[in-house]
Amino acid sequence: MKILMIKGMLLLSGLIMIGCENNKTNYNIQIHGALRDIMHNGVREGIIHIADAVRDNHIYGVGALEGLDGEILLWDSKVILTRADKQGEVTVSIKAENEKGLLLVTAKIDEWIEIPFNGKKIGKSLDDYIYEMANNNNIKLEEPFPFILEGIFSKVKWHIISDPGLDGSHNDHMNKSWNQTDEKTEAKILGFYSTKHHAIFTHHTTNSHMHYYDENTGLSGHVDDLILSEYTVLKLPK
Repeated sequence: MKILMIKGMLLLSGLIMIGCENNKTNYNIQIHGALRDIMHNGVREGIIHIADAVRDNHIYGVGALEGLDGEILLWDSKVILTRADKQGEVTVSIKAENEKGLLLVTAKIDEWIEIPFNGKKIGKSLDDYIYEMANNNNIKLEEPFPFILEGIFSKVKWHIISDPGLDGSHNDHMNKSWNQTDEKTEAKILGFYSTKHHAIFTHHTTNSHMHYYDENTGLSGHVDDLILSEYTVLKLPK
């Protein structure tokens, strides 16, 4: 069995709209916020009403709630908002009314194609593998695009963000967030890939921003570390 490990990142003000065209479709990528403004300038005010982001069908998105008060996952226009209080209690909401995002990147994807691993060995990083598969499927690599990983994961380390204060460093964010590691778990992961959006919606050490989703518990959060298994499927926009 081949497993693949990647290192994750954290979380993003302004609106960037990108028409991502390839031979097949337009992903209608929209980017609200910038990681650098949150981490270095202390921006905490929400800039996008989440209800506005899911007015259309087949919207997928990841981000952070206003005030760094939790995580946003949009899955086929379904809203999943997760928060964790200082006592470690986690709450999940599927209501978008009166909720705002501090960071949100979204895409509209009507159909996906599946690329199963089928037990084959992948002698490269996850970022490199996604890049290669996207290139093979005529996706415009100069623009951001979404992807899905689903199936069995050997290990997923993830967190629900909690604001450590305006002077909080990356380590402060991680230490004061709600953290969990799941092993041999069945789940879904939504990610956005870009080589040109470091400090916007990806950390400088990776080209991907990913959120974990467990349909059984309803929990979702930001992916920090990930080990795939041979039973994982990659999905790319069709």
